[in-house]
Amino acid sequence: MDSLKMMFYIFARIGLMLLLCVFGAFVGVILIPSLCNLMPGSWMPVKRFLTDSSNMSLIAFIMTTIIMVYLFYNDGKVHSAYEEWSSVTITTVLLLMMFAYFIPAIFYESFNAEGKGKFFYLVLYYPSEWIRLHFDLAYTVSVLIGMGMTLILCMASYVTSFKIYVKKHPVILKRMQEAQLPAADDEDDEPENTGNDNVESE
Repeated sequence: MDSLKMMFYIFARIGLMLLLCVFGAFVGVILIPSLCNLMPGSWMPVKRFLTDSSNMSLIAFIMTTIIMVYLFYNDGKVHSAYEEWSSVTITTVLLLMMFAYFIPAIFYESFNAEGKGKFFYLVLYYPSEWIRLHFDLAYTVSVLIGMGMTLILCMASYVTSFKIYVKKHPVILKRMQEAQLPAADDEDDEPENTGNDNVESE
Protein backbone atom coordinates (compact mmCIF):
# COMPACT_ATOMS: atom_id res chain seq x y z
CA MET A 1 0.00 0.00 0.00
CA ASP A 2 1.54 3.31 -1.08
CA SER A 3 1.71 6.32 1.21
CA LEU A 4 -1.25 8.16 -0.36
CA LYS A 5 -3.57 5.17 -0.08
CA MET A 6 -2.32 4.56 3.44
CA MET A 7 -3.14 8.15 4.45
CA PHE A 8 -6.58 7.93 2.90
CA TYR A 9 -7.22 4.60 4.63
CA ILE A 10 -6.20 6.02 8.03
CA PHE A 11 -8.45 9.09 7.73
CA ALA A 12 -11.33 6.99 6.40
CA ARG A 13 -11.17 4.59 9.35
CA ILE A 14 -10.83 7.36 11.92
CA GLY A 15 -13.79 9.17 10.35
CA LEU A 16 -15.87 6.01 10.33
CA MET A 17 -15.00 5.32 13.97
CA LEU A 18 -16.24 8.78 14.96
CA LEU A 19 -19.42 8.36 12.91
CA LEU A 20 -20.10 5.03 14.61
CA CYS A 21 -19.73 6.72 18.00
CA VAL A 22 -22.38 9.24 16.93
CA PHE A 23 -24.54 6.34 15.72
CA GLY A 24 -24.07 4.57 19.07
CA ALA A 25 -25.15 7.69 20.96
CA PHE A 26 -28.22 7.98 18.70
CA VAL A 27 -29.15 4.36 19.39
CA GLY A 28 -28.71 4.67 23.16
CA VAL A 29 -30.13 8.12 23.80
CA ILE A 30 -32.92 8.33 21.21
CA LEU A 31 -33.75 5.03 19.52
CA ILE A 32 -33.92 2.66 22.51
CA PRO A 33 -36.11 4.96 24.69
CA SER A 34 -38.41 5.55 21.70
CA LEU A 35 -38.81 1.81 21.11
CA CYS A 36 -39.40 1.21 24.80
CA ASN A 37 -42.30 3.66 24.74
CA LEU A 38 -44.01 1.38 22.20
CA MET A 39 -43.73 -1.70 24.44
CA PRO A 40 -46.83 -2.86 26.36
CA GLY A 41 -47.04 -2.33 30.11
CA SER A 42 -46.46 -6.04 30.77
CA TRP A 43 -42.92 -5.61 29.44
CA MET A 44 -41.97 -3.24 32.25
CA PRO A 45 -38.95 -5.32 33.45
CA VAL A 46 -37.57 -5.29 29.90
CA LYS A 47 -38.18 -1.56 29.61
CA ARG A 48 -36.40 -0.89 32.90
CA PHE A 49 -33.45 -2.98 31.77
CA LEU A 50 -33.16 -1.32 28.37
CA THR A 51 -33.59 2.23 29.64
CA ASP A 52 -30.95 1.88 32.33
CA SER A 53 -28.15 4.35 31.47
CA SER A 54 -25.33 1.82 31.66
CA ASN A 55 -27.26 -0.81 29.68
CA MET A 56 -28.10 1.63 26.89
CA SER A 57 -24.41 2.51 26.64
CA LEU A 58 -23.51 -1.19 26.63
CA ILE A 59 -25.92 -1.84 23.76
CA ALA A 60 -24.39 1.06 21.83
CA PHE A 61 -20.92 -0.36 22.52
CA ILE A 62 -21.89 -3.82 21.26
CA MET A 63 -23.47 -2.46 18.08
CA THR A 64 -20.56 -0.18 17.18
CA THR A 65 -18.03 -2.92 17.97
CA ILE A 66 -19.82 -5.47 15.77
CA ILE A 67 -19.87 -3.02 12.85
CA MET A 68 -16.19 -2.15 13.23
CA VAL A 69 -15.16 -5.79 13.59
CA TYR A 70 -17.04 -6.68 10.41
CA LEU A 71 -15.48 -3.70 8.62
CA PHE A 72 -11.93 -4.78 9.48
CA TYR A 73 -12.76 -8.37 8.62
CA ASN A 74 -13.73 -7.17 5.15
CA ASP A 75 -10.60 -4.99 4.99
CA GLY A 76 -8.45 -8.03 5.70
CA LYS A 77 -10.10 -9.93 2.87
CA VAL A 78 -9.77 -7.05 0.39
CA HIS A 79 -6.14 -6.34 1.31
CA SER A 80 -5.31 -10.04 0.97
CA ALA A 81 -6.94 -10.22 -2.46
CA TYR A 82 -4.91 -7.21 -3.68
CA GLU A 83 -1.79 -8.45 -1.89
CA GLU A 84 -1.69 -5.32 0.27
CA TRP A 85 -2.08 -7.11 3.60
CA SER A 86 0.40 -5.98 6.23
CA SER A 87 0.44 -6.47 10.00
CA VAL A 88 2.54 -3.31 10.32
CA THR A 89 0.01 -1.27 8.35
CA ILE A 90 -3.01 -2.40 10.32
CA THR A 91 -1.21 -1.98 13.65
CA THR A 92 -0.28 1.58 12.69
CA VAL A 93 -3.86 2.36 11.63
CA LEU A 94 -5.35 0.98 14.85
CA LEU A 95 -2.85 2.84 17.04
CA LEU A 96 -3.62 6.13 15.27
CA MET A 97 -7.33 5.45 15.71
CA MET A 98 -6.73 4.89 19.42
CA PHE A 99 -4.76 8.14 19.72
CA ALA A 100 -7.41 10.12 17.82
CA TYR A 101 -10.13 8.75 20.08
CA PHE A 102 -8.28 8.94 23.39
CA ILE A 103 -6.54 12.33 23.25
CA PRO A 104 -9.75 14.44 23.68
CA ALA A 105 -10.62 12.36 26.78
CA ILE A 106 -7.49 13.68 28.51
CA PHE A 107 -9.05 17.15 28.61
CA TYR A 108 -12.46 15.98 29.86
CA GLU A 109 -11.92 17.08 33.47
CA SER A 110 -10.84 20.60 32.56
CA PHE A 111 -13.71 21.09 30.09
CA ASN A 112 -16.20 19.54 32.51
CA ALA A 113 -15.10 21.89 35.31
CA GLU A 114 -15.78 24.85 33.02
CA GLY A 115 -19.11 23.41 31.89
CA LYS A 116 -17.98 23.16 28.28
CA GLY A 117 -18.09 20.39 25.72
CA LYS A 118 -20.80 18.33 27.47
CA PHE A 119 -22.58 17.38 24.24
CA PHE A 120 -19.30 16.59 22.49
CA TYR A 121 -18.13 14.22 25.23
CA LEU A 122 -21.58 12.68 25.67
CA VAL A 123 -21.74 11.73 21.99
CA LEU A 124 -18.13 10.78 21.34
CA TYR A 125 -17.63 8.58 24.40
CA TYR A 126 -21.15 7.27 24.88
CA PRO A 127 -20.23 3.68 23.84
CA SER A 128 -17.64 3.58 26.66
CA GLU A 129 -19.85 5.14 29.34
CA TRP A 130 -21.10 1.77 30.62
CA ILE A 131 -17.59 0.83 31.78
CA ARG A 132 -17.33 3.93 33.96
CA LEU A 133 -20.83 3.43 35.37
CA HIS A 134 -20.48 -0.31 36.02
CA PHE A 135 -16.95 -0.34 37.44
CA ASP A 136 -16.65 3.21 38.79
CA LEU A 137 -13.45 3.89 36.85
CA ALA A 138 -11.85 7.17 35.88
CA TYR A 139 -13.15 8.71 32.67
CA THR A 140 -9.92 8.29 30.72
CA VAL A 141 -9.48 4.69 31.91
CA SER A 142 -12.99 3.72 30.81
CA VAL A 143 -12.42 5.31 27.39
CA LEU A 144 -9.09 3.51 27.00
CA ILE A 145 -10.56 0.14 27.98
CA GLY A 146 -13.67 0.55 25.83
CA MET A 147 -11.98 1.50 22.59
CA GLY A 148 -9.04 -0.77 23.39
CA MET A 149 -11.33 -3.82 23.49
CA THR A 150 -12.97 -2.79 20.23
CA LEU A 151 -9.69 -2.26 18.39
CA ILE A 152 -8.20 -5.52 19.68
CA LEU A 153 -11.21 -7.36 18.28
CA CYS A 154 -10.77 -5.44 15.01
CA MET A 155 -7.14 -6.57 14.82
CA ALA A 156 -8.16 -10.17 15.52
CA SER A 157 -10.85 -10.07 12.82
CA TYR A 158 -8.40 -8.57 10.30
CA VAL A 159 -5.80 -11.29 10.92
CA THR A 160 -8.47 -14.03 10.94
CA SER A 161 -9.82 -12.78 7.62
CA PHE A 162 -6.33 -12.90 6.11
CA LYS A 163 -5.71 -16.46 7.33
CA ILE A 164 -9.07 -17.67 6.00
CA TYR A 165 -8.52 -15.98 2.64
CA VAL A 166 -5.00 -17.31 2.06
CA LYS A 167 -6.14 -20.77 3.13
CA LYS A 168 -8.71 -20.67 0.34
CA HIS A 169 -6.25 -19.00 -2.06
CA PRO A 170 -2.74 -20.27 -1.15
CA VAL A 171 -1.26 -18.70 -4.28
CA ILE A 172 -1.71 -15.27 -2.63
CA LEU A 173 0.46 -16.24 0.33
CA LYS A 174 3.06 -17.74 -2.00
CA ARG A 175 3.29 -14.51 -4.00
CA MET A 176 3.64 -12.43 -0.84
CA GLN A 177 6.42 -14.69 0.44
CA GLU A 178 8.20 -14.57 -2.92
CA ALA A 179 7.95 -10.77 -2.96
CA GLN A 180 9.66 -10.62 0.42
CA LEU A 181 12.50 -12.96 -0.54
CA PRO A 182 14.25 -10.67 -3.09
CA ALA A 183 14.23 -7.83 -0.58
CA ALA A 184 15.80 -10.06 2.05
CA ASP A 185 18.40 -11.32 -0.46
CA ASP A 186 19.34 -7.73 -1.39
CA GLU A 187 19.88 -6.89 2.26
CA ASP A 188 22.09 -9.95 2.70
CA ASP A 189 24.14 -9.07 -0.40
CA GLU A 190 24.93 -5.52 0.70
CA PRO A 191 27.43 -6.43 3.47
CA GLU A 192 29.16 -8.91 1.14
CA ASN A 193 29.51 -6.30 -1.60
CA THR A 194 30.89 -3.81 0.90
CA GLY A 195 33.43 -6.36 2.05
CA ASN A 196 34.51 -7.13 -1.52
CA ASP A 197 34.88 -3.43 -2.30
CA ASN A 198 37.16 -2.97 0.69
CA VAL A 199 39.37 -5.90 -0.40
CA GLU A 200 39.65 -4.50 -3.93
CA SER A 201 40.58 -1.05 -2.68
CA GLU A 202 43.39 -2.54 -0.61
